[in-house]
Order: sequence, then C-alpha cells, then structure tokens
Amino acid sequence: MSICVFCMMKANVGVHRTRPAFLPGVKEDSVSMSKHLSRRVFLKSTGVALAGTLLAACMPATPSADGGAAAAAVDLEVWTFVNTHARWFRSMGEDYQAEVDFDFNLDVSEIAYTDMHDKVQIALQTGGVGAPDIADLEQGRFGGFLRGADPGLVDIRDRLSEGGYLEDLVLNREALYSYKGKIYGVEHALTPVVLYYRADVFEGAGVDMDALITWDDFIAAGQAVSTDDVKATSFSAPAELYVRQRGADYFDADGNITLDSDICIETMDWLLALRDVHGIANQQPAGDAWWAAINEGKYLTQTGADWYAGFFKDNAPDLSGKWMARPLPVWEEGGSQTSCYGGTGACIVQTSDFVEEAWDFVQYTMLSVEGNVRRYEMTNLFPHYIPAMDNERLHFADEYFSGQDLGGVFAEVAPGMPAQYQSPYRSEMNALLGAKWQAIYDLEETPANVFSEVANQIRDTMAAEA
Repeated sequence: MSICVFCMMKANVGVHRTRPAFLPGVKEDSVSMSKHLSRRVFLKSTGVALAGTLLAACMPATPSADGGAAAAAVDLEVWTFVNTHARWFRSMGEDYQAEVDFDFNLDVSEIAYTDMHDKVQIALQTGGVGAPDIADLEQGRFGGFLRGADPGLVDIRDRLSEGGYLEDLVLNREALYSYKGKIYGVEHALTPVVLYYRADVFEGAGVDMDALITWDDFIAAGQAVSTDDVKATSFSAPAELYVRQRGADYFDADGNITLDSDICIETMDWLLALRDVHGIANQQPAGDAWWAAINEGKYLTQTGADWYAGFFKDNAPDLSGKWMARPLPVWEEGGSQTSCYGGTGACIVQTSDFVEEAWDFVQYTMLSVEGNVRRYEMTNLFPHYIPAMDNERLHFADEYFSGQDLGGVFAEVAPGMPAQYQSPYRSEMNALLGAKWQAIYDLEETPANVFSEVANQIRDTMAAEA
C-alpha cells in the first residue's frame, strides 16, 4: 500500500508548513533552530493548521474491483556521477520505501562524470528515451542543457514557491540551475569557500589568524611564514572564487559574459602578484604532487569549499590536528567572507512517468532536515537548506581540524554566499580558458588579453545563435 504524501510528516519529509516529525533515533531537539542562526535572520518559525487537509488526504485509498486497495508501483530511476551521492540516495530511498510508500522502488546508477552527462543530454535531445527520472547534473555541465528551446527538465519554481521552500533555501545557490525565470534543479550543497590553514605553523610564527581581516592582512601574515621552499598559498586556485567573493562573476544575472570586466582582470592580476610581488605563493602542483607537497608542509593554506575538508582527511591523514578553517579575509571591511565553488543539482526529467512522485522524493531527500543532515554526515556537503544548518549533528568537535566545529564556520559565512550565474555558454568558456591558463601562469599572455579574447569568442557564438 502507499501512504499519502501528507503522511510523509511521519518520515520527517518536512511538509513545509507543519512541524516536522522525526525519524526513529533522532531527537526532536536535534533539528531545532538555534537563536544564534535566528539572529542572522535565517531561520523562520513555521506552522499552519492543516488539519482539514490532512484528514481528507489521509483517508483510506479507494478499493479496487477485487476489494484490494489500488496502488501502482513507483519505479524511480536516479543517475548520479558521485559515489557518495549514490550511497546517500540509496540510504534515503530505503527509508522512503519503509516509511512513506511500500510500493516505491529506487534504482540508483552511478555513472562516470562525462558519460553520465552525455547520456542524459542525448536522451533529452531525443525525446527522453532512456533518460532517468532524476539526474544529478553538475553545475559546470548544466549550462550545456540550456542550449536550445527546452532543456527537457521540469521547471520547479512554482513547486518550490507553493511549498514555501524558496524561503528556506539560500537562493543564490539556486542561480546555478536557474535560467530565464525558471528553476530546473535543487542544489545539493552550500559549497561555502573558507580558508583552510596550518594552525600549528602560523601559531609557531606568532601569527594570530583570527586577527586577519583583509587580504592585505593575509599577505603580511603569509610573508611571515613563506620561504623559498614553503609558501603560504598557491595562486592557481580558480580565480573565479575570488571574483565571486567580490560580488562579480564571469557571467552576469542576464547571461551576458563579463569575463573581461575590470574586476575579473584585476583579480587575476592580484593572484599572480601573490607570487611575483609578495613572494607568498607559486603555482599549485597537479594531482598527487599537490598532496605530496601538502604532506611535506610546502603549502600552509588552501582556499576551498566545504567538500575540500574531506580531501584533507583522505589525502593528508597524518596532519590531523594541525589544520583549522576560518572565513575568508575580505577585500574591504564589511565585504563578504566567503565564496562558492562547485555544485550539483537534482533535476527531474520532463518525460518521466513519475514526475509528481519524483518531486515527492526530492522533497523527502533534498528539502528535509533529515535528508540534508544525513548527506553532510555521508558526504561532508554542508546544506543550503536553512532549517538544517543548526542541527546538532552538523556541529561537533572535528578531531582532524583541531577539535573545531567546521559546521559552525560554514553556517557563519552562509548569509554572505554570493551568486554563481549560469549560462548556456559557460562550459564553452571554461574550455577556452582551460587552454590558456598555463600561458597566463607563465606570463606569456596577460589576463587582460586572454580574458578579452575568450569573452569576444563567446559573444560571437552567442550572436550567431541568437
């Protein structure tokens, strides 16, 4: 038998305007919203009387002709390219089947990044044949789905609005899956960018990292610990992180390319100056060489998103207790202390036979406290679903990061999350830039010339397809 969608409250699906119920073993106070976050004007109390609706919605199903309740099986197919996402989806699917819909079946396929995105795109271009019901689409590839009249994905803006979810999400993160007023996916994570640093080294040099306010302060601190062989940082972390921290991006909200704007060029020049003027950085080694250098203490900070914390634990386990994290220094006093990098959105395919059932499952997983908290526990992705941010299971003393509450750092910077604007031409721009980065690092070409060249190429392509 199937349980009506309003009964999902029993499984903590969080039907939005009711107080959520709790899964077995999860204390009610563990998902409460603390006064700390409320002072940041994030968490809002909820509560609308749904008694009449509940009574009507929870009536027994109409019997079939043979006397049994009519219930069609729901076979939902999810594609993802991330192993931890696949494990999380399966975990949530097991609970959904047990507590919401006994006739629900979930098939999660983990497919290599390029293959998965290519298969989804081809399927959508050919009428949806062979497509999944829900696809995890990475933000860097998502723009390619917007080329053409219809991306083949369900616009969920009205569903988000009617459920009250637009108030509960950090909407700047949804910009990645938004285009021309429509929203096509729910982002998995906040991906807040923070500054990871070797606390033991800076403390040993007499540097108080908590006292750093601006990037100029950071440069001065970096000079206190940098030598010919040891650098405070690398300059080849994606420049766009710092651009977005400054309130700009490579595309604007209207889809215009702004890569060659003064702020983008100045930011790249600043990154190069960390090496060429201030002597605190050099180019980050690639692949395993990077982690070998980290383990040898050759680099003392890294600007990275929440998921980067897991990289440290996996690739530099012997440095446990020596790293910490803090908000980014600001460009000017009062500026944003964070940026964003990365992201993957869960998108419902238009041609699915189970669009409504897929939306119910998205609410249960992506738009519930339990779903978001469990994902952090399994993937280290901090939620952009605001009601989950103060959950006690996200806040604990992390042994690797010197007993620090990393969740507290991520929640602290959440109100300043900048937008990352999507464009059908973003992946093409990234490909063009990718061929030029090394020439920029080697000072063979200037950021101004490269950014202008690439931006004009994209403008020509946009004009040709207009």
